[in-house]
Amino acid sequence: MSESTHSVLVVDDNRMNRLKMTRALDRGDFLISEASGGQEALDLLQSQVFHLVLLDLLMPEVDGFQVLERMQSDQQLARIPVIMVSAVEEKEAVERCLKTGAVDYITKPVGAETLNDRVRRALHLP
Repeated sequence: MSESTHSVLVVDDNRMNRLKMTRALDRGDFLISEASGGQEALDLLQSQVFHLVLLDLLMPEVDGFQVLERMQSDQQLARIPVIMVSAVEEKEAVERCLKTGAVDYITKPVGAETLNDRVRRALHLP
């Protein structure tokens, strides 16, 4: 992995959503890994280095809120920026995610340009 490549974890229980985000980001600047659920994401976060997490909110078993809370309670994982990507548009859900530690919240469906802009901003990239 070159110094210009950033490792991104895409977490969504819907395979098509993961595929859309992965394709949108696959521009050579990002090394992308995928997780189909919250527990898988937490396991990957413990075993690999990631620079950013794109995290779905509503997932079975371990949901996005729980992943975000666990990340924030871990000194190392709390440093990783998390962008929530969800179909949930309720103000309370957005505020809860941002208060819990997410750096951004994007509602689905998300366009490739918007996703890349938000990811680049979260990683402080031009």
